[in-house]
Amino acid sequence: MQDAHMSDGDDIDTRLTSALERKPAVDVPAGFAARVAAQLPVQMAAVAPTTRYGLMAARIAMGVVLVALVVLATHSTGHTLVGVALQWVLYAELVGLAAWLTGVWKPMES
Repeated sequence: MQDAHMSDGDDIDTRLTSALERKPAVDVPAGFAARVAAQLPVQMAAVAPTTRYGLMAARIAMGVVLVALVVLATHSTGHTLVGVALQWVLYAELVGLAAWLTGVWKPMES
């Protein structure tokens, strides 16, 4: 009795597996894609406004660097090693930002 039950289960598994592995026959009528595309509404091209956050951030950074240089120049920290090094770093940042904003130097585009 148990063998008949196991054989029945194996038969169902075999039939199920063969049904799932069988490739269905697909028949797409000619012009189907054209008819579906014709029914779609016409979409307008989306236009997004150009934002220039990088340029604004660079201009603000130049102002902050200039203020920092004026503050460092007016105080006595410019005579210490740390003060001189900080001024040179700020000068380099100012020159780099100015070169980028004027278009002399363009960073590599990815």
